[in-house]
Amino acid sequence: MNILFSIQNQLDELSKTEKKLAEWILAHSSEVIHMSAKALSAAAGASPSTVVRLCYSLGLEGFPDLKLKLSASLPQINQELYSDITPDEDIETIKRKIKLRVVDGIEKNCELLENQSIEDVLALLEGTDFIYTYGIGASGAVADDFCQKFLRIGRKAMFHQDAHLLATTMVTNETPSFLFLVSNSGEKKAVNSLAHVAKANGIAVVSMTSQKKSTLAKLSDIVVHIADGGEAPLRSSATNSLLVQLYTVDVLFSVYASKHYDKTIKQLEETKRAIDVLESYT
Repeated sequence: MNILFSIQNQLDELSKTEKKLAEWILAHSSEVIHMSAKALSAAAGASPSTVVRLCYSLGLEGFPDLKLKLSASLPQINQELYSDITPDEDIETIKRKIKLRVVDGIEKNCELLENQSIEDVLALLEGTDFIYTYGIGASGAVADDFCQKFLRIGRKAMFHQDAHLLATTMVTNETPSFLFLVSNSGEKKAVNSLAHVAKANGIAVVSMTSQKKSTLAKLSDIVVHIADGGEAPLRSSATNSLLVQLYTVDVLFSVYASKHYDKTIKQLEETKRAIDVLESYT
């Protein structure tokens, strides 16, 4: 996990004094590695207690832990590759910046993704016959990917961008089912409305979100907690969030496929043959 991305992404969640110190650290990252907590507080115009509070706010064990993680990120610090895209950057720098964000997002997601939530989703897959999936925008593409993956191995699933159609299908289908919702913020009105409909009709709700205290998370029976892509002016973070979500779908699918290995391989071979036949006529 790149500590620079963590600091940058959490700036707006910090107190005024912590944010000021965090911004100083981002601007003088390579210097902080060689400082004591007392020297840092003096240089940044902050109190020693603010240094301690900031470390805890960032989820660190203390100032030595901060220095250790900054040291691990030293190559990126020197080239400021943790910043957002800036005017007139060369292609190679942009490639490396985006790569670092993607790698950091996946690593952070591995730490956040709880094995128990994956096992809970697996149990739900075992105990139901139908899957409904929904999301808006890029999250919709992820919900569609979840649907397609399980359709290819013989599971009954439905994704639709029309929330009204999905809602009417859910309440008229008596087959045991669950609803898989994708929303990074967990505050999309249409997504949460579908969760309410599902709950009112005894349909379990699984959510994939980065916000464990969001409205969607509170409405869900199972929360698959993922890493937040953060915010950036050019929305490079949106790409990061999308890749984190797709990675998580792959984990969920692979766990299920591993448990049903022989049947999954057979189904995938059959679907591949069907596609080959289809393409032979086009």
